[in-house]
Amino acid sequence: MLVLVPLSGCFGIGGEGGIFANEPEKEPLRLNHIQMEGTHNSYHVEPIFSPTREYMYTHEPLDVQAAQLGVRQFEIDVWWDVRDGLRVYHNQYDSGTTCPTFQECLETLLDWSQANDQHHPMMIWIEPKDWPEQAADITTTVELSGLLQEIESEIAEFWPRNLTIAPDDVRGEWPTLNEAVLTDGWPLLEESRGKVIFVLLARGDMRDLYLEDYPGLNGALMFTLSDLGSGEAAIFSLTDPIGDGEQISQLVTDGYIVRTRADSGGEEPDNNDTARFEAALAAGAHTISTDYPGPVEGMDYWIEIPNGTPSRCNPLVAPEWCSSEAIENLIL
Repeated sequence: MLVLVPLSGCFGIGGEGGIFANEPEKEPLRLNHIQMEGTHNSYHVEPIFSPTREYMYTHEPLDVQAAQLGVRQFEIDVWWDVRDGLRVYHNQYDSGTTCPTFQECLETLLDWSQANDQHHPMMIWIEPKDWPEQAADITTTVELSGLLQEIESEIAEFWPRNLTIAPDDVRGEWPTLNEAVLTDGWPLLEESRGKVIFVLLARGDMRDLYLEDYPGLNGALMFTLSDLGSGEAAIFSLTDPIGDGEQISQLVTDGYIVRTRADSGGEEPDNNDTARFEAALAAGAHTISTDYPGPVEGMDYWIEIPNGTPSRCNPLVAPEWCSSEAIENLIL
């Protein structure tokens, strides 16, 4: 006679811990779970006669940086020109650029983005430039020229709204952007592929002019560098990951997005010194900007995100199950 014994307990079929039991639900990946490489003055071309070491580097075109070097954060300086509208260059002594107009820069990146629409969200930092403002911290010509309004208008014209992650998209039903970031967190990665975050790289009077037009960033297309504790606080830029490492890590842990720099002025590249880059990685900065995202003849220094494809999971806040391939793994 055969003795029939329930098999579910013996072989773990069904029940708690069984082979068909539901696994714990994974924490979903969000925008702040990424660590990516960026470029400083992403349009830059070295002048023929450089007055300073700081200007002695040349970037590939923006789409080449994205496709071949894994760059996912870009920085664009924008000037208003009475004849040509929004121009892109560093300054009058350092005017070489791979995309002379803001429109051309946006269109170059958009073409690549739409051809590779599964990329994780890119960040485009926009620094408005104005000679009087730089010299004396005044914004008279910015107001007269309407520079900030022109930047906002060209973003709206040349980058589709449905491919833009704007402050309104993060705020949701919360009274302020800051409350949304600290409570609900950033949008889900899988819902944000193929999109871009624009950030106004400006503080003080320049930033305040933008906030006058968009109080609380309501209706704005760009995030701002706002003071900790303000209603607009969501994204920060701390460029010294060695001196500011603890503050960067705290902001990242709290849920903010932080940009920093791996090198500046040629000092680290000339000495093949990666200490600043290593500090940026360890601090958990989300975007790490460099003048050298790829090999340069005659120089040993260049950076890439370790084990990135091309980016990787943020070492401080990404869930344990995260992998670089889960962040992005385009077949190019």
